[in-house]
Order: sequence, then C-alpha cells, then structure tokens
Amino acid sequence: MKQNKMDYPLLVVTLILVSFGLLMVFSSSYYYAIDKMQNKLHFFTSDLNWIVLGVFAMLVASAVDYKIYRKVAIPLFVVSMFLLVYVLFKGTVVNDARRWITIAGQRFQPAEVAKIGLIMFFAFSLEKNYTNLNKPKILAVYVAIIGAVVLLVMKQPNMSTAVILAGVMAVMLFVAGLRWIYVISFAVAGGAVGWLLVHNAPYRLNRMIAFLDPFKYKNDESWQVIQSLYALGTGGIFGVGLGMSTQNKLYIPEPQNDFILATVGEELGLIGTVGLLILFLILLYRCVKIAMNAPDIFSTLLATGISTMLGLQILMNYAVATSSMPATGVTLPFISYGGTSISILLGSIGIMLNISKATIKRTHKNDD
Repeated sequence: MKQNKMDYPLLVVTLILVSFGLLMVFSSSYYYAIDKMQNKLHFFTSDLNWIVLGVFAMLVASAVDYKIYRKVAIPLFVVSMFLLVYVLFKGTVVNDARRWITIAGQRFQPAEVAKIGLIMFFAFSLEKNYTNLNKPKILAVYVAIIGAVVLLVMKQPNMSTAVILAGVMAVMLFVAGLRWIYVISFAVAGGAVGWLLVHNAPYRLNRMIAFLDPFKYKNDESWQVIQSLYALGTGGIFGVGLGMSTQNKLYIPEPQNDFILATVGEELGLIGTVGLLILFLILLYRCVKIAMNAPDIFSTLLATGISTMLGLQILMNYAVATSSMPATGVTLPFISYGGTSISILLGSIGIMLNISKATIKRTHKNDD
C-alpha cells in the first residue's frame, strides 16, 4: 500500500464545471439583469466574486488536514442550528420565503452552511458511536436531530433543502452500519411524513397535482417547468447557439438559478446537457472513490456526506428541469448562480481533495 497524491482529476473537473457555470450564468441572466438591475453584468460579476471566495476556500480546505474537523464539528453544528433558528425570526424575506440572513448588505443562506455543518457533525458523532448505532437509545438521538433539522428548514419554507439534508444524513447512517430493518422503517416513515407535509400545504399539493399533468397548469404552477421543456425541446441535439436562447428572455423567472439547465439545453442542445451530466458523473465517481479509500471512519463518512449532497442536488435539478419530479427549488452545483451555495460547495471539494491525499492506494492489477 502507498498513499495517493491529491486527486487532480477531481480538481480539474471542478474547475471546468465552475468555469462553464460562470459562462452559463452570464448567458442565462443577461436580459434578466438588464430588466431587473439595469446592469447586464450584475449576476456575472456577483457570481465571479463568490467563485473567487469559493476557490480560496477550496485551496485552504485542501491544505488543512481533515482531522482538524473533528475538533470543530460540534461548534459548527451548534452554529448551524443557531442560524437555522435565527433566520426564522430575523431572516430576510424574499418571494415569501425567509431563508436568508443579511450582513453588511450581503445575503447568505444558513441552510447551505448547515449542510456542511451537519455532515461534519454526523461524521464525528457516528465515528464515536458506530459500534452502538443500532441501539434504540442512540438511534433515537439521531432521529431527533434529523427531525429537528427538517422541521427548522421546512419552516423557512425550503422543502428541497430539507429533503437533501434528510437524505444526506440517512445515507451517512446507512454507511455507518444502520441495519436494513431500520433503513426500511425510516424510508416508510419518511415517505409518510413527506406526504403529510405536501398534503397540508396547498401550494405543495398544487405542485404535485400540476406535475401529473403539467400542460394543464402551464399558466400557473407549471409555468417554469413548461418553459424549461420548451427550451430543451427547442435546443434539439445541437442547440441554437450560445447566447441565442429565447426562453431566458424573461419567460423563465430568474433563469440563472434553479432552471439554468434549460438555458444549457436550449443553447447547447442535448450534447450540452449530456456532456454536462458526464462531467458530473466523473465528479461523483472521483468523490465516491475517495470515500471508499478513505483511511478512517471519520473521513469515510465525511466524504460520503459530501458525495451524497452533490449527487442529490444534481439528480433533483435535472429531474425538475425535465419534469421528472414535482417542481422544487434546488440549484445545479457549480452551474447555477448562488453565492453561499457555490462557496460552500467549493470548500467541500477542498475537503475532498485533502482526504484524497490521505487515502490508501491499493496496488492491484485492475486498480486505475
């Protein structure tokens, strides 16, 4: 056995995705920025600033020994929970949702901070308790934490992030050794809770109904989804050309955000969306490989949490943009505009790069 060097393929594919994302943010937001901000470069320059900050965070995280996160896991978890509570009382309201905290004129989403905070805490805690994980008293604590986090995020309201957080924590529990009987029980319970949350919120129920027949509600709940489908259909195989999209010219609200894949599909066609998906699959493959070869339980779970977070966001964004699941707001990692999100994601990749330097390379003939 010998130690790996830093996972350079992961670094390269991340930088390619970020660069492509910056280009698509400019292309998708051009007309919207002129209409709303009277500045065609508003979203481009803002995104660039956050990317610079994120790249700096990635470089720092890649240099910091991942073991130090054991020491900050509990404080970061406490801070994350505090921010999730604080935003409900003092947060900034945008589009009827209280998801942001404004400091010195800059907004950030506590839920994005909570993602990495909870991943670190679960990695640290599960390493301590993995031999006793299936004891009811221990498991009940983790279930209570998941329930509290989901409840706080749902109150913003932000169902997509709640689903992602619950999914990440559930996968980490499974990897840590959760018995199948509990996995199945949690899946059934999660489905039941999810249905209750949808059924008791009229706007969520309307989205579910609209998903079943989107064109029937094309002027209401399905407006964004239908415009996205028009964009993807118009793009065909090769696309209409970079900057030539029609649907992002004020048809899709805030096209640089959750539905940026529609612009990719219209301008670059099926080749563009599939090519982007291949890059994401390479990214996830490198992340999963790091998790599988991580040197200890903490780093394995930390890498698993980050990989799951990325995978769920990619899956959900593609599914929503193609009307394969009910519409919900989730950004496409490294591609969509979003300051807090891209900074946290790049910092998370930095953690993965640091873990990759400590992973054990197994020298088998079939090993790549």
